[in-house]
Amino acid sequence: MRELRPDSLIDMKFMIEDAGFTAKFFYSQINAGKLPHPIKIGRASRWVYSDYQDWKRSYFPDVQKAS
Repeated sequence: MRELRPDSLIDMKFMIEDAGFTAKFFYSQINAGKLPHPIKIGRASRWVYSDYQDWKRSYFPDVQKAS
């Protein structure tokens, strides 16, 4: 697996596999303002890796250095 930088773009598949939640759950987090809206590239949706990591640290506060 390649090294992700803070400015790397990730997709929903990555987030689902990494955190173990469904796409529906992630979109509920977006609608609640807890996760930023995706960047649209054509029809594709991407998130900035550092934004996802920030969300993950806030959602799992007891987990230190989560992936």
